[in-house]
Amino acid sequence: MLDLKLLMYHHADEIEKLQKMKADYDVQLVEMLQQVKDLSESNTSLQHDLDELKVATQAIVDMVDISEEDAEAPFFLVEQLQKVPQGVMKYLSKSTRQYVSHVLGLVKFYLPQANLAPLGEGLNPNSDEGKFDEYLGEVKPVADRIADSLEQDA
Repeated sequence: MLDLKLLMYHHADEIEKLQKMKADYDVQLVEMLQQVKDLSESNTSLQHDLDELKVATQAIVDMVDISEEDAEAPFFLVEQLQKVPQGVMKYLSKSTRQYVSHVLGLVKFYLPQANLAPLGEGLNPNSDEGKFDEYLGEVKPVADRIADSLEQDA
């Protein structure tokens, strides 16, 4: 027993050093565990944000028709999203054509003798732009009423 006490007394400094090292390691372990917990919470938050982004992206993709040749091949969501601008442009072009056709149909309905062919060629380069702007101002209220009626039909 005396040998054990003597041995412990002889190595007391080393035992104290080891105890301090263990205490330091315990503190480091607690800090690391807190970091792991924080990273886990951050990862959960990022995953939630990613899920919301996927839902929003899918909603955007679903609003735009993918062309028939593209519909044959399955796409990842990112590839579908890349096609959205083209789909929007196609939609705008199709809508514009429908509206212009509707307005020209109205003109032909009220003025069957009207020659609409020159309209397809754009403005006459020799025309007065100021006069054109004046005509635009005159027809704007009528155009607004036509657009309102088209929106009600949709």
